[in-house]
Amino acid sequence: MITAADVWPIVKLRLALADDSHQPLIATYIAELEHRIKHYCNIERLPDGLLYTWASMVVDAVRVDLPNVDEIDDTVGGQASNVKVGDTSVSGGGSGGGLTNTTKSVIDRVVLNYQHDLNRYRKMRWGG
Repeated sequence: MITAADVWPIVKLRLALADDSHQPLIATYIAELEHRIKHYCNIERLPDGLLYTWASMVVDAVRVDLPNVDEIDDTVGGQASNVKVGDTSVSGGGSGGGLTNTTKSVIDRVVLNYQHDLNRYRKMRWGG
């Protein structure tokens, strides 16, 4: 079974982060997406097969939700970039973009965009 500790190195590499300075903030995305995946799939632990899906979901959420963080901005094309995940898009980059915190809607859309990957691990929940 995979854990958040398995996801962080992949996210760090994919976002080309030079150090662990953003780790505490990105850890919140890792934790929230872990919870959302478990809830969506109706499972208590994440199987090894979801490692890269989980990491990709975190990267997508971070890129959309935190484009004004300089290191993350660099991974999406710089000042004139547009980032799009599902129906959510963010234009621009760099500091002063005037973006508001969209974490909940971004996370919801990221989960929906990965439905195909998650459905393989989804279990039926029987009412009671």
